[in-house]
Order: sequence, then C-alpha cells, then structure tokens
Amino acid sequence: MGIDRTRAKLTAFALGATWAGLAGVVFASQVTFINPTSFTFMQSVMILSIVVLGGMGSIPGVVIGAVVLILLPEYLRPFAEYRMLIFGAAMVVMMVFRPGGLIQSVREVYVYKPSEHEDMKEAAK
Repeated sequence: MGIDRTRAKLTAFALGATWAGLAGVVFASQVTFINPTSFTFMQSVMILSIVVLGGMGSIPGVVIGAVVLILLPEYLRPFAEYRMLIFGAAMVVMMVFRPGGLIQSVREVYVYKPSEHEDMKEAAK
C-alpha cells in the first residue's frame, strides 16, 4: 500500500528505544544509583500484564490497565496470604472473558466488493 515496512518497523523501534532511554535517564536521576537488582522479574511481568490487560494497540486501555493492576494488589493487601492467588485468578478470568483487553483496538475491515464489470463477466459465463 506504499508504506515501506522495514522503515516503519525501524522507526517504531527507534521511537520506542528513545522513550525507554528517556525514562531510564529520569529514573537514574531520581534514584542516583542503578543496579541490575533494581528491576525484578515481577516488575517485568507486571508491565507485560498491564499492556495485555489494557489492550495492545490502545493507549487509553493501557493507562486503565496500569491503574487497575497497580491498585488491585494494594486493595487485596488484607488478604496477604492469598493476594497473589486472587490477582492471578483475576488475570485468568480477564483473559478468558476479554482476550482483547479492556479497550480493544478497533481496526477497519475492508470488504471486497466486485465491480460491475466483474459482475458482467460472471453473468456471461
């Protein structure tokens, strides 16, 4: 359709890396010490869960997903022993009933409509 896929993908990757680098600079300036143990596996899982829960391709969905997934464990704190179990069950239920996320990205669907010229060819056969 006239869009260079390689260039578009490289541009998306470069923009993502730019924002990640900028966020890293802000984080480093706030913490003043960077250590590999600053980032745990659970944080990576939370970030991935936020994107999946919110709906991939939907920025408002990701924001809502972040609010839900950051607040949900805090509200479940009174159930300390079962907190992560309830959290995991909520994620499974979410994936079963809304696999596209809270706000699913809407994509246009193009339907092929044959032209009148093609209809006449079919009628002639």
